[in-house]
Amino acid sequence: MSESVARRLYVDGPFGQVHLREASPGAAGAEKTPLICFHQSPMSGIQYRPFQDEMATDRVVWCPDTPGFGGSDAPPDVVTVGDYANAMAAVIEGLGYGANGKGPVDVFGGHTGSVIGTELAVSHPDMVRKIAYPSIALFSDEQKTMMMQRFGGPPEYFTDPDFVGATYKQTVLDGNAKLDPERRLELFTERLRSGMKAWYAPEAVMSYDAAGQLKKLTQPALVLVLDDMLAENTRLAGSLISDSTIVEMTHIPHALAWDVHAAEIAKAARTFFDTAL
Repeated sequence: MSESVARRLYVDGPFGQVHLREASPGAAGAEKTPLICFHQSPMSGIQYRPFQDEMATDRVVWCPDTPGFGGSDAPPDVVTVGDYANAMAAVIEGLGYGANGKGPVDVFGGHTGSVIGTELAVSHPDMVRKIAYPSIALFSDEQKTMMMQRFGGPPEYFTDPDFVGATYKQTVLDGNAKLDPERRLELFTERLRSGMKAWYAPEAVMSYDAAGQLKKLTQPALVLVLDDMLAENTRLAGSLISDSTIVEMTHIPHALAWDVHAAEIAKAARTFFDTAL
């Protein structure tokens, strides 16, 4: 397979412009269904870059930044998962796909990206052909309370003078040694870019009826269970989907999935997306 080539784009959305990185086979062409990847938060589409490049050797792959993250314009106020999904639907239409364009796309999304992908597939079924999940944000009421205590509300940029330094130490200085220092710095930078609105996404996720919406999915789904805080939640979520294939990949830490294990994840995703409906 050929190497992928990449470029950056902006597409209009309901909250302003959405930034995305596009990778494709370039001159080799791409006849397969395009893939769009939804990231976790607080992060941006750059999270998937090594995985994106692996997948883009034979198809177009887009990694947008959720509104308010990365280079995408932020919503003016708190939003719902449905609002994020509608923004991604506008991106897909802006790229020329969807019911009124070249047809559906494939979806890949983990953590926050998993519920955005789910809602997109349920609310815009003609827009999504297949969906793959590397970890699904399905929480019990007790877990939602705990997660909101941990991630809810504005970050402490202006109330804790050690907040940024502690985040830098955790992410860069003490980050996983299997990621090179520049990559750790890149991920740290993307984490900060969402600023004071970083909590909008956790708020939306914790208010979302993931279990109810997963049961409504009609598209084939690949559920990858990684070594992750959401491993057991992901197994349960997979059991709620009518047409799901659950694959245990717990030898892969979620934090290293898109860099160290990008080729292995891409192989599993490619096999799933390339299998005929």
